[in-house]
Amino acid sequence: FLTKPLDNKKLRKAINFGINKKSIISEIHKNQFNLAKGILPPGMPGYNPKREPYPYNETLARNYIMESGYGKGRPPIEIWSASKSEAAQKELNEIKSQLNNIGIETTLHYETNWPSFLSMVRDNKLPIHIHAWYADFPDPENFLGALFHSKSKYNYLAYHNPEVDHLLDKARAERDYLKRMEMYRKIEDIILDDAPIVPMVNHLFQMVYQPYVRGIEVSAL
Repeated sequence: FLTKPLDNKKLRKAINFGINKKSIISEIHKNQFNLAKGILPPGMPGYNPKREPYPYNETLARNYIMESGYGKGRPPIEIWSASKSEAAQKELNEIKSQLNNIGIETTLHYETNWPSFLSMVRDNKLPIHIHAWYADFPDPENFLGALFHSKSKYNYLAYHNPEVDHLLDKARAERDYLKRMEMYRKIEDIILDDAPIVPMVNHLFQMVYQPYVRGIEVSAL
């Protein structure tokens, strides 16, 4: 988030409070997704079911915009997507409308060639972009370390918080499982307070079985 004006933490918080994620999930996606309340998804070790850092709140969003110094006359903020599907366009148009409602003007852009899109993401050329992340192994390191450690090649946000780096390094070396999970929850708290992302949805996987099938267990992966 080195790209101005998103280097301003209060503006990033305003964006988080200004997007009505529940409405987007129910109206556009017909409840085919779960609301993401943080970075770690349900089923992942360290997930906190009580977390809800940024509920939709227009008043708080406008207050943060005022405190950030962001005002009219600023150039619109670009939002990029690698998908131009009907659902993706509906979602982005709704996000654009909601942000405009709180005083943040945006423009929508699509780059459907994935290598080109990823190249722009890696070069930090996209102020805001839509991105999905799937775990390779069931550990919070695969989300928090992979995406937010300043030295990670998957840190597509140019996010750098020395405290987060230090805690991630400590958590990797910690052998006590419960202490590790406590550390990752603290790390997630710090990252969410910095507001480098807007957690939107967790994907749902639906399984259909014949009535005589019993005893199948499906992991979170």
